[in-house]
Amino acid sequence: MKTNVPTYGLYGEASDDVPDFWVHAESIFERSSRHSWEIKRHRHEHFLQILQIRGGTGDAMIGDAFFRLEPGSLVFIPEKITHGFRFSRDIDGQVITTITDRLPLHGADSHRPKLFVARPRLVQLSDDSPDSAYISTTLDRIGRELSSGFGARYSLIETYLSIVLTLVSGFEASIEEEDAATSRDVARITRLNELIGGHYREHLPVEFYANKLGVSVTHLNRITKAQTGRTMNELLSDRIISQAKRDLVFTISTAQEIAYTLGFADPAYFTRFFSREAGETPRQFRERERGRQVRPKAAAE
Repeated sequence: MKTNVPTYGLYGEASDDVPDFWVHAESIFERSSRHSWEIKRHRHEHFLQILQIRGGTGDAMIGDAFFRLEPGSLVFIPEKITHGFRFSRDIDGQVITTITDRLPLHGADSHRPKLFVARPRLVQLSDDSPDSAYISTTLDRIGRELSSGFGARYSLIETYLSIVLTLVSGFEASIEEEDAATSRDVARITRLNELIGGHYREHLPVEFYANKLGVSVTHLNRITKAQTGRTMNELLSDRIISQAKRDLVFTISTAQEIAYTLGFADPAYFTRFFSREAGETPRQFRERERGRQVRPKAAAE
């Protein structure tokens, strides 16, 4: 039998319109205590919600599945996804609600944050991850910023949300049904990112990374393509170009010096490599970026 699921604004407030505000935070304890510690099944038309559990326990009902919530649990509920919650009376945490279209990184060139908000997620933060404490602290800062008596600094909140979505997308696991192979692939991508960060200047072959991860080159390319949309060679090139661009913008090093620091024995080859990947020479990129930084000042004068 088909059951009609109400579409709400924030919890019990029915709404068909996109509200004027774009981000909101409130205590899970205060809200759920008004509803006998249970938020009945509903969905939101335009919102992404992030539930942060600091203490106590609960159950999340997402679609037809139940998930246990413990201290350190983060739940990401995209728009139009049916969900509900039951909480213990000692629940401690917050729910952050934001309009999906206003999310930082939404629709940006980097596809991972955009894909990240397209389906529900359950993430369990742990002491084993160096990012866990930082994510929790950043979410706490969002809550404090929104409760500020002098008005929230929304540009700062956008930055905080960008940090949370980017860090969590690196090690999250979908609460949709995933087989063991998919879970292993997510872990391998996290480890691969660390390996690339430590060795990209050495220009090691793809075989090096495949051996470190215990997979074949073919399988590694299959994993990276599925998880990131990029091949291994593309990921390695992306990392080199990303660092080269930072060095060109934030240092006074010559292109030749930057080439050597990035492991290129031949600066001319570095220039060709950069031009092929970035669509312009290192010099052209530097001049264009410096021009962008100078123009606002000139306009102000």
